[in-house]
Amino acid sequence: MLVSETVANVLNLPHLRLELFAGEGGLQRTVSWAHASDLDSPWDWMAGGELLMRNGRTLPRDGRAQAKLLHGCADAGASGIVIGEDHQTPPLTDELAAAAEERALAVLTVPYSVSFAALARAVADATSGEAPVRVGQIERIYGALRDALGGRTGESPTARLGRDLGCRLLLLDTSTGNPVEPAAPAPEDALRSALLAEVRAHDGRIPGVLHVPLADGTTALAVEVPAEEPTVLLAVRLPGADTSLLHHLATAAAVETAHQGMLREHERRLGGELLARLFDMGIDATAADRELAAAGIDPARAVVMAAQSDDSAGQRDLHLALGRRRIPHLLLRSGELLYALVGDAWPGIEAVRQKLGPDAALGVSAAAGTPGRLPAARREAVWALSLARKAPGRISRYGEETTFTVLRSTEEAQVLVDRVLGPLLAYDAHHGTELTASLETFLQHRRSWQRTAAALSVHKQTVMYRMQRVEQLTGRTLAETADITDLWLAFQARALLSGAPTPASPRSSDASGSAG
Repeated sequence: MLVSETVANVLNLPHLRLELFAGEGGLQRTVSWAHASDLDSPWDWMAGGELLMRNGRTLPRDGRAQAKLLHGCADAGASGIVIGEDHQTPPLTDELAAAAEERALAVLTVPYSVSFAALARAVADATSGEAPVRVGQIERIYGALRDALGGRTGESPTARLGRDLGCRLLLLDTSTGNPVEPAAPAPEDALRSALLAEVRAHDGRIPGVLHVPLADGTTALAVEVPAEEPTVLLAVRLPGADTSLLHHLATAAAVETAHQGMLREHERRLGGELLARLFDMGIDATAADRELAAAGIDPARAVVMAAQSDDSAGQRDLHLALGRRRIPHLLLRSGELLYALVGDAWPGIEAVRQKLGPDAALGVSAAAGTPGRLPAARREAVWALSLARKAPGRISRYGEETTFTVLRSTEEAQVLVDRVLGPLLAYDAHHGTELTASLETFLQHRRSWQRTAAALSVHKQTVMYRMQRVEQLTGRTLAETADITDLWLAFQARALLSGAPTPASPRSSDASGSAG
């Protein structure tokens, strides 16, 4: 700082009528600005150098609580504390005085008649000489951002600004501590652990400024960066610990993060197109191996996940969450389902569950093994998804023990469909009829001629004729419980194989006859 305004200088301004209560050893601390706060933990919004102004009526009455307030401010690098006196101000305790002397942090009092605005203005006037420096720093921030996004440099704005300001800046994912930019160097383990520990200590909610203690006894500062995924900008050895400058940096980081998000969205779309071709066998084996290797996915370990969720925002940002966790993946939205090919099963499952929420149903295939088996893995994932909707935790892996003992695999399901519905499907395909759909509607409407006719928008006699033809082709009678069960299970299997919602079970009370 060009201007070295101290607590002693502020104390000696006669028009403020300040008095020293305790902490004479802190009078030479440098003041950057005055900051008013009545929060229980004002240090969460400090970067260092602030003169905290506190209304007396909000001061804790307990001596230990007063000392805790002082220790918290000292840890955050505050320059001092000013307590406004009024008729509700509790007595300043010996514990507060002892803490002030121990930490060399001055505690001042100001009369009720002197406004905090006057004190803040006095500090601002005294430190106005550093304004040109701050303006120059802010110009560098947005100049670096403009150059980087304009393609004039291959260096990220965060990296360039850290070099220009003589500090270290890291743009990190809050959940993992990984860099937002995949090519950026990862923080060392100790720094990452310290950041994540502080985030956990605040229950994942980043305050105004997060203080991260470092092994060398110094403190790094982190602020939240607006982004789709939780993000922080971590500053190590920031000059002057200027919170205003820090938040300007966070604004620039938010633009950089949004730019990264657009690049990731482009990658997601390309990945979706690749996964669609892999599912449809629209790519030869050699090209499939090459494309999967480029995506970092080993088919021998990869699994297909099918998810059904109402969380559109979670689905939209899932590729960012997986990317920040360094989980190789491809995503494809098809109809009502979201498919994910993830290179590592359990970390991928955990990330998808966390992003889509506990209400999402997740089905997981067996290991793909080879690119050629991905269509089968997709069917397995859909099969598992149908079971996950009714499973504890709403997640199921293909091949796990289930209550659907008659439908244990996609192969068995296909056999059942071919055996029971095969004649109907073949007849419809050859003649352009809708017997299969009519039968499914008939069963869904509890074999009521009238309700089925209304649903199909045809005459009741048409429904009766179609069901007679169904009985002829399938060799089954719609008045027999056993035949109804076979037909319903076949439709259940067909829905599982296609990924469509499974048809409702006919009620047992209707098993022996149809309603008119």
